[in-house]
Amino acid sequence: MNKNEKTQVIVTVVLVAAALILIIYSTFFNKKEVSEKIDTETISIVNDNSKFFTVSSCVSKYLNYLSIRDTDNLLILLSNDYKTKNSVDKSNIYSFVGSVQGNPEFSPRKMFVQRMSKNVYKYYVYGTITQDVINTLGESIDYYLIVILDEENMTFAIEPYNGEMFK
Repeated sequence: MNKNEKTQVIVTVVLVAAALILIIYSTFFNKKEVSEKIDTETISIVNDNSKFFTVSSCVSKYLNYLSIRDTDNLLILLSNDYKTKNSVDKSNIYSFVGSVQGNPEFSPRKMFVQRMSKNVYKYYVYGTITQDVINTLGESIDYYLIVILDEENMTFAIEPYNGEMFK
């Protein structure tokens, strides 16, 4: 091999190595940019029926535990942030979650969604509860909750909510 051929091989190897480094570098940073672009500020109305009824069933499960005063499962369903922020425990849980009578039937009316991270969504839920109480006509009352849905782990958490977004 003469000197020109050696130089050509070295230049080719350096160019290929530089191209590979550039490809790896751009791939790594493009993935990072995509994850950084998640908009956690935008809140939009829920139009997807599947999501609407999935979240609605989460609320119904929570209301069922609330109606039978299942403290252990209510504590499990409340979000950790909410429990920590309000110092919620077995002894004071009902002062934070309230109570419902009889067999509550939840009818969702409107929902908004906010993306919190790649797979976690926060749903602001407005609906009515009709409480079946023996010998009385069920009265519908407005009810508001926040449902935090983790789609990757297929879990949810509940936070009581005053409904300020809907008023």
